[in-house]
Amino acid sequence: MLSALRSHILAVLFSLLVSALYGVPLVLFPLSMGDAYQGVAMLRTANEDSYLGRIHDIVDGHGALGSPFLFEYKDQPPLAPPTGEWLYALPALLFDVSLVTVLAVSKFVLPAILFLLVYALILRLTENTGWQAKLNAVAGALFVVLGYDLIDYRTVALYLKGIDAPASFLLWARPVNPIIGALLLFSFLLCVVAILRNTSSRKKMVCGGALFLALMFSSYFFSWGMALSVLGMLILLLLVRKEYKTAGALALIVPLGVLLATPYFFGVWRASQSPWYGASVLRNGLFLTHYPIWNKLLLATLLFFLVALAVDFFLKKKKGIAVSVEPWHLLTLSFLLGGFWAYSQQIVTGRTIWPYHFVQYTIPLAMIVVLVIAFRVLREHSKALWTGLISVIILSSLTFGIYTQVSAYRGARPYFAGLQHYGALFSWLNAKEKDCVVFVNEDRPETVMLNTVIPAYTHCNRYASSELYSLMPEERALESYFVTLRLRGVSSEAIESYMQEHKSEAGGYLASNWQGVFGVKDFPDFSDPLLSARILDFPVQYKEFMRKDFEQELRRYRLDYILIKGEPSGEAQNLLRARPVLYTDGDIKVYQF
Repeated sequence: MLSALRSHILAVLFSLLVSALYGVPLVLFPLSMGDAYQGVAMLRTANEDSYLGRIHDIVDGHGALGSPFLFEYKDQPPLAPPTGEWLYALPALLFDVSLVTVLAVSKFVLPAILFLLVYALILRLTENTGWQAKLNAVAGALFVVLGYDLIDYRTVALYLKGIDAPASFLLWARPVNPIIGALLLFSFLLCVVAILRNTSSRKKMVCGGALFLALMFSSYFFSWGMALSVLGMLILLLLVRKEYKTAGALALIVPLGVLLATPYFFGVWRASQSPWYGASVLRNGLFLTHYPIWNKLLLATLLFFLVALAVDFFLKKKKGIAVSVEPWHLLTLSFLLGGFWAYSQQIVTGRTIWPYHFVQYTIPLAMIVVLVIAFRVLREHSKALWTGLISVIILSSLTFGIYTQVSAYRGARPYFAGLQHYGALFSWLNAKEKDCVVFVNEDRPETVMLNTVIPAYTHCNRYASSELYSLMPEERALESYFVTLRLRGVSSEAIESYMQEHKSEAGGYLASNWQGVFGVKDFPDFSDPLLSARILDFPVQYKEFMRKDFEQELRRYRLDYILIKGEPSGEAQNLLRARPVLYTDGDIKVYQF
């Protein structure tokens, strides 16, 4: 092991740098706050608070994660398997540490492991252990882990002009996904490379590939979707070349992976038996469409790949050097073709799940292809160009990674410093009965945020939420919106104008699928006909709801506390007039229901 560390010391040092860049902000924040820090962490990646809420629900004893945010439906099979969440929950359960501590440690560890996996994959594909190959692999790993967002050249241009600045930490700082999916995917691809190279440990690599595939099945659709797409394309290329033995070994991964993932598929079958299943999977991002998506980065990388190989073959033939198709040609091509298939498999299947998330893995794979071509083709014909390219990638990735983390930290610190007073509220709620339910007056962004983070920091659930991604009846979304607007103080007379002014909010509660939520234009054969009908009918239904007894309607589901921040609406005052105030902090009051 010491010999391996010395041999790859450059990669080890850069992995430690990556670890620090990802982990230090979450540790630096509480240290800089001192005694003012009350446990509200700096969650500055997309949906990080929701992921923390899912993990918290496991720690609270709901291991299947059937309904992480609502008290009801927790006994239902999960639509999104919690394998990744369990990776965070286990240390908290085994070592009795806080989830925020586990989250901080994960940011030090997981991105560094991802860096080393990408480094190892590029090194295997270049089949060279010299210092230039190692430097090339380091550049590729830095590109993926720190320079991922450099692909978005429009946003980068705004940063350079000083018009905008990164508001979120780097992608791989986000807990659970896509980081866990990436670790599993690149571990899987390392097994595939070993099989393709016909190593002596082929049987072990088949078993390893099957294990990683099974874990992807039970954690993240986009990782196993990409894994199967790449594997399928590679097998087809091998069959064309009549390399049947290798193709057979690779194909064996799939049934073994399915066998190992039997508990997951049994859970899927159980979920499919629910009368709520069809509507619930649409609310989880399913699209019923036959239209493909064309990814510009994949097209550009494929063009670069073909031109580079054509030039390489031509120059070698001109020099009388024999040329042939090698395993690395097949694997890198399968990375690109697999990406195209992942985006377009719905042409055949008629189903896809929010395909825009595939970029989380197609971008790193495209980067890897570029670095492999750079070493195997560009370096061979022009070391000066290769050196220039590698230098630019390393420097730009390091600069961008540091800039993003520093900018996001500076921008977020005042906001999260201002949230620390909620720590006392969370401690109070955690002292109450487990699985309690809180109804928050979501009347402005800060109260919406408060409703979102309650499951993340406490063992309480939300009463109303637009995050309805579990098996549950469709009317729960409608009822959540009814009670939210009524507590907010929206009158019967104002409902039509309110709906006009808050179309996006209404879509979040009333849409039957993500086309309605996000207004996707890529799939003209798929729409959300229910959304327009629901928006049209909603004012009439709301007026009818306003004539009902509010307290009686609220009692249809478990409700323990009503949290009001700021001045309560007239409707809230009428509801809470005779109810005891159990907790007060500034403009926050928590009422017993």
